[in-house]
Amino acid sequence: TAADPTNPRFVVGAIGPTNRTGSISPSVEDPSARNVTFDELVEAYFEQIVGLMDGGADILMVETIFDTLNAKAALYAVGEYLEFS
Repeated sequence: TAADPTNPRFVVGAIGPTNRTGSISPSVEDPSARNVTFDELVEAYFEQIVGLMDGGADILMVETIFDTLNAKAALYAVGEYLEFS
């Protein structure tokens, strides 16, 4: 865009998956067990968002998340970032 302002370009920052799931128990014996909390997920996604925005992202996209609780944490982190910035 700086080289040719008549042809704007945008950078999409992808908030990607984690290696943890918030809704599914890692233990067959204990269905209520979780290996990550919602707050830990929000913190991880928030860190990704800060890095993407510092790197120049114009758009944030939540992608490749198979767990709806993780997606909710990512969207919550976007809201937190927007509130504090």
